[in-house]
Amino acid sequence: MIDVWTLGEELGRGGNAVVYTATRPELPDPVALKVLTTTKAQKESYRRFVQEVEFLRSLPDEPGVLPLLDAHLPQRPSSKDRAWLAMPIATPVRKAVADQPLEVVVTAVGEIAATLARLAEKNVGHRDIKPGNLYRLGGRWLVGDFGLVAAPDLDELTREGKAVGPAHFTAYEMIRDPVNADPLPADVLSLAKTLWALATGQEWPPLGHQPATTRGYLLSDLRPHAHADALDRLIDRATRAQPDERPTMAEIAADLKAWHELGQSPDELDVAELGARLRAKMERELAVDDLLDQRKELATGHARRLQELLRPLNKALTSVHPRAEVGQQPDRYGQNMLRTYRESGAPDIVFNFGRVSRILAGRPPVPYMLVFGAGVELTADGDLIFRAYVDVGPEGVMGSDFSWQRDAASARIGSVEAERMLEEGVADLREKVREGLDVFVAQVPERESSSS
Repeated sequence: MIDVWTLGEELGRGGNAVVYTATRPELPDPVALKVLTTTKAQKESYRRFVQEVEFLRSLPDEPGVLPLLDAHLPQRPSSKDRAWLAMPIATPVRKAVADQPLEVVVTAVGEIAATLARLAEKNVGHRDIKPGNLYRLGGRWLVGDFGLVAAPDLDELTREGKAVGPAHFTAYEMIRDPVNADPLPADVLSLAKTLWALATGQEWPPLGHQPATTRGYLLSDLRPHAHADALDRLIDRATRAQPDERPTMAEIAADLKAWHELGQSPDELDVAELGARLRAKMERELAVDDLLDQRKELATGHARRLQELLRPLNKALTSVHPRAEVGQQPDRYGQNMLRTYRESGAPDIVFNFGRVSRILAGRPPVPYMLVFGAGVELTADGDLIFRAYVDVGPEGVMGSDFSWQRDAASARIGSVEAERMLEEGVADLREKVREGLDVFVAQVPERESSSS
């Protein structure tokens, strides 16, 4: 017995409470009785329990929220007088959607999103959205377990530095700084993780952002469907690391409702099953392509970094010569100086980037020139190659008054070593540009004064 309740089977157990089936004479049906295990009224778990009850009492008729039937909050809890709350016995969402079509999962999560959107309009954040806190009752999909709720009229009970919610379903900002994190976009991420877990049947979703380009972990890979890729794109947006890049909960609800209307055209060709089979056959090939795309993206980042490192050099060149041409695409000569020549056994080059800058003095047909360039290449094996050169002499004439070419250096793409390689390479280039400028200024002839 707990107070007026006769306990039945145990339905679930957490760190701070146990849930039983329970009956009492005046009620025709059993209820789910959540009994708090602590008897210390000052503990955070007890204060959260009180807060949950008070919050649910403030929402007596909120559709989509698992209702509170009754509760008991003793001022001096003890082993003989424990705090409890009673709720209807509802079916956990995982059990309710098991073996159901994807449409049922989307309907469930869409209804839950609509409930959370209504709460968000009141600036209420749940902060613990996960499958274990979602239910089905009487044909409706409901949100329960408001122990971590954040609302304008409630005290903040979270301790500084204490993460809120289970890591796999929780936004990083709620782990890093739960006191100051905005719970509304955090709920969006948690619901997207929940959608993925329910749709794929997996216990835990991947941690962090789930891009729609990461093969092997996509909903469309694990649950083939003609419109699964639309859900992958939604999950991508909803799990972004930056909270302000995520859609609102109202937008999530609208998108999940609109998802059911996709493919109404009679000309639609459902090839989801064929696509899944083809991806399975091409798994290795697609994995290689994905890796190459990732490496090219990293190489693009290195190219941007190279431009940043070259900026002071270009600024110096402009200060020396007001008509300096900086950051230009290399001409044929520059391309030859910055590229890898194909030799037997040499790896393929799958990405290249180069920039040259120059100054000219004198008039055509043979002006005097200083030119320097730097560039990076990406090999198919994943190596980043750096090259640089400086030339001073008459433009287009064989032979130079000053010439320097740095030996090619390489490092693994995306590595700290690659970053260091670029810094050291541009530092070498800076010294040689300085030497080249000395030669350039010394060799440029004095301009003859015009006759009076």
